[in-house]
Amino acid sequence: MTAGTPEQDRATRINRFLFAPVNPLVAGWSRIVLALAMALFFWPEGRPLHAKLASIPGAIQFYERVFFQPIWGLLALGTLILFGIGWRPRFTGPLLVLFLLPLAFLRGAMVSRQMLLLSFLAFSLLRSDVRLSLGGNPSELISPGPMWPIRLVQLQLSVTYIVNALVKLHADYLSGEVLVALSQRFQHFLVDLSDGALHMGPLAIPVWLCACGTVAIELAVGICLWIPRLRIPAVALGVAFHTSLMFVIAIGWLDWTCMLLYLAFLLPFEQTQ
Repeated sequence: MTAGTPEQDRATRINRFLFAPVNPLVAGWSRIVLALAMALFFWPEGRPLHAKLASIPGAIQFYERVFFQPIWGLLALGTLILFGIGWRPRFTGPLLVLFLLPLAFLRGAMVSRQMLLLSFLAFSLLRSDVRLSLGGNPSELISPGPMWPIRLVQLQLSVTYIVNALVKLHADYLSGEVLVALSQRFQHFLVDLSDGALHMGPLAIPVWLCACGTVAIELAVGICLWIPRLRIPAVALGVAFHTSLMFVIAIGWLDWTCMLLYLAFLLPFEQTQ
C-alpha cells in the first residue's frame, strides 16, 4: 500500500479525531451516569441568584413565580428520567437543558452547573445505545454518532484548566498576595493564610509556593489530558489536586464536576474496529 502524503495523513487523523464512530455501549452507560450526576448537581438547595442576575429588576420575583415552583422541578425531573432511560435522548436532552438552564445561575454552584450543562448538551447530541434504552431492540444496533460531541466535552474541561492558569499568571497571584487577601475576605476559604503559609499539620507551606503550584498543576492537567501516555498521570494529579482543594476552599461542586468529566478522556468512547 502506498503511503499517503503528509497532508493526507493529517486529514485522516483529523477526520478520525472528529468523526470516528462512538462506542454505543460506552455511550449508553455514560448517559445513565450523566443523568444521575445531573439529578445530584441540580437538586434544588434554595441557593440565591447570582448578584448580577439578582440586580435585574424583577428577576428574583420571576424566579420565585416560575423556576422555583414545584411544577418546574417536576417537569425537569420527568424529562431527566426519560433521558436516563434512553427515551429519545436527542429530544429529551436539549429539552432538559432548557429546564435546567435557569438553575445554572444560582450562587454557590454556578460554574460547576454551567460546565456540566454544556457537557450534557454536547452529549445529548449522540444517539442512545438501544441495548440500554427503553424499548430498545438489540437487533437494531445503530451508531450513536461521531466523536465530535465527546471532543467538545474534553475541550471544555481542558480549556477551563488552561484559562484558569493563564488568568493567574501575574506577579500578585504568584507571590501569594492574592490568596492571602482572598482568605481574609471570603468565607468560602476554609483556612487562614494571613501569616503567609498554608498549615497542614506540622507543615507550613509558603503561600507563594501554593500559588505557583496551582498554576503549574492546572496547566499540566489541561495539556497532558490530550497526550495518551500522560493521560493517567494527569488524571491522578488532577484528582489529588481537587481532593486537596476541598480542605482549602469551598467552591461548590466544581471539584467533583472536573473529576467527573475526566471520564470523557478515560472511557473508550471511540469505537474500535
